[in-house]
Amino acid sequence: MPEIRVLSVRTRRPDQSDRLHAELAAAYARGTDLGPRAPHIQAGGDTLLELTRAFQRAIGDLDLTLIEPGLQDPDMHEALRGFVVKAEGLANTAQSFASSAQGLANTAHRFPAAL
Repeated sequence: MPEIRVLSVRTRRPDQSDRLHAELAAAYARGTDLGPRAPHIQAGGDTLLELTRAFQRAIGDLDLTLIEPGLQDPDMHEALRGFVVKAEGLANTAQSFASSAQGLANTAHRFPAAL
């Protein structure tokens, strides 16, 4: 099984994303086997969880900055925390799906159906 490495998040120029999207769409249209998606979904879930944790730390820093001058907005705080909970849920779902899909693929490989 190929190893999927999660790279650090970098901002891409729109033309880079457009080119990658076009290449993937063309490969898909040709019927090219793009390989299993589970490792990519796992990597995406891992990255999302990492970004969510960084966002949580930033919210904490923002809270500390706004408390002292009395500028903290409870509604905004609640909305940001709600976003974090939903993002974590999405990351956990991606990780769970990827683990299940890989487990099913391994089982199918060990016990192939008789033709």
